[in-house]
Amino acid sequence: MRSNAIVVTIALGTALVLAGGCGGGGGGDGGSNSYLPLTLGSTWSYTLTLGPGLVPAQIPGGTDFPYTETVVGVADLQGTQYASVLSVRGAVDPWPERSWQQFRRETGAAIYARVGDPGYDLPILMLPPTAGETWSDPTSAEVTYTTVATAERVTVPAGTFTCVRVEQEYDTEVEPGQGTVHVTVRSWYARGVGLVRDETLEDETVTSTLVLESYTVE
Repeated sequence: MRSNAIVVTIALGTALVLAGGCGGGGGGDGGSNSYLPLTLGSTWSYTLTLGPGLVPAQIPGGTDFPYTETVVGVADLQGTQYASVLSVRGAVDPWPERSWQQFRRETGAAIYARVGDPGYDLPILMLPPTAGETWSDPTSAEVTYTTVATAERVTVPAGTFTCVRVEQEYDTEVEPGQGTVHVTVRSWYARGVGLVRDETLEDETVTSTLVLESYTVE
């Protein structure tokens, strides 16, 4: 299966993938000073570009989608509070809108995304950010994360920000019996803003990007 950069990187992003809490969002020391603010009502608008060969489109040149994340409430999962984040990938003809819920929280040690069902906490950014720090997915040691830089300047439509860059790396099978590709997911977080940019590479080829267009942090 080929990777899909939502990452949320987001995970996924994050996934993208591609994956804190504060104020109305579930404990910890987040807030407007957080690298992933999760106050109720905060919202981020992105442009998500999926390259050829990724769902939902296999067409030359890739496809741009509007993508938003909004903190809509608090969820109690197994006795722990999380910020509930509504993620929406907007409709682009002929592909319909898609939406899903994500759960995140922050402690003094890390910002976490809740993954799976019943789920576990996946650290997506260790705190305080320290260049060179490396950690692994708690359930998949072969999936690694590294804080590559802590003061990297990134320019996107929403502005220019000083960011922490985290890189996730793993190998994934392309198709059964067809070998593997090495996937790198790069995520840039700005204090008081959140995720500014995210990109997924397969064997050094960029297959998806997520760039911040605008945001409101309550």
